[in-house]
Amino acid sequence: MRNFLRLFTLMLCVLVLTLGYAHVSFADGMTDMEAFFSKPEGSSGLIDVPGKGSMRYYAQNDSLWGSITYEREDTNTRRPFRDSGCSPTALAMAVASLVPEEKLSLISVQARREYSLCSCSVNKARCNHSHTRYVLTSQRDYVRFLPLVFGDYATGNNASGNSSRGIAAGTGTGYIKDLIKIYGLTMEFANDYASARKAIRAGKAVVGLAGRGGAFTNQGHYIFLANADDEQVYILDPLCRTTYAGYNQGNKVNLIQPGLVSLKHEDIGAAKFSNFIIIDYAAP
Repeated sequence: MRNFLRLFTLMLCVLVLTLGYAHVSFADGMTDMEAFFSKPEGSSGLIDVPGKGSMRYYAQNDSLWGSITYEREDTNTRRPFRDSGCSPTALAMAVASLVPEEKLSLISVQARREYSLCSCSVNKARCNHSHTRYVLTSQRDYVRFLPLVFGDYATGNNASGNSSRGIAAGTGTGYIKDLIKIYGLTMEFANDYASARKAIRAGKAVVGLAGRGGAFTNQGHYIFLANADDEQVYILDPLCRTTYAGYNQGNKVNLIQPGLVSLKHEDIGAAKFSNFIIIDYAAP
């Protein structure tokens, strides 16, 4: 009996040591960037939109990536994604609302270089190159980091090499048409809210440019109009915030939860929309 206990104790110690070293080996095998991007998102995730159900939400100011530089290759400025990443973030939500998750990685075939991330820059060309970048390979990677992928695409990491990321302003719309073609989608512009509202009710994805001095922004801000009912429109705001106080007619915005707000149709003028991008499936 004593020998059996000694043998059992020895085997238990070996098992503990083996598992312990396996864990250390796994941790040592992760790069700093893999460890960084394995952390959970801060504000992004799934949000229950009234009348629509669970939808993918992305925040440009997510704590995991908000401080990452979002710039084109030929500039020395270093503006963070949280301050001006509303266009790729709103577009990512629109595309994710139409395209199955397993197809979101289709964009990888149009990259000039592999899509990758690091803690300093969305664009590999603007990386300080002092660390190994996190290469996106799995479906989960593209689902989690789609706004950053679209941001990289918008700064020039695409088949044509064209950049829509402005030097002095935000992000133009030039990159969107080619990007959504990858997913079998089409786009059109509308200037009036009636057309946008009709498109939403028809199941299309609508991104709106809220104007300067309105309820959402003092400059210009892209937001995703996720759904609409008879009384109001439900909006997924890429800039996740807890109040709209301080903005002109910000009191018209109904905060349901950070990232999700609503606006009555009768108050739509408070947003000062200048145009809408309507995205839909391409005709068969």
